[in-house]
Amino acid sequence: MQKIAINENELAERWGISPKTLQRWRTEGRGPRYLKLSKRVADPVDEVLNFENRSLYESTWERSSHVVASPDANLVTAREVATATSLPMYLLTHPRMREALGVPFVYVGKLVRFNLDEVMAWARRCSKEMEQHGIEVAQDAQQDRRSLLQAIAKLPA
Repeated sequence: MQKIAINENELAERWGISPKTLQRWRTEGRGPRYLKLSKRVADPVDEVLNFENRSLYESTWERSSHVVASPDANLVTAREVATATSLPMYLLTHPRMREALGVPFVYVGKLVRFNLDEVMAWARRCSKEMEQHGIEVAQDAQQDRRSLLQAIAKLPA
């Protein structure tokens, strides 16, 4: 009988990494798709093979879209963008939130960096779209934390 799924220890041994790395990858949304049955995690063999095939490269230039070539790009960290714009930090640091909202960013190696001008332009577009759709941001004086809508509404036009 052919095995249809392997456990995380077998996969970690296959790739020469620790099971903790695989666990971290799952929380970050990286790595192959997996099955979770109760507390047991299993990786279907066909998903592992698909992930390995997608990870194959013939040369380094194939991944060049992940690397910033321009040294004059004026890139800043998520913390600096959050400070400058008063946007919530999770919006900039959570990969799924960034993708869902279309926040502009670039990879510098494995690091995520932002061009402050591009983020401000994105925020202005969001603010205009909110106005066009009639979304009004109610101010709550008793609440110290601001919502995403409140943060975007307070950005300079």
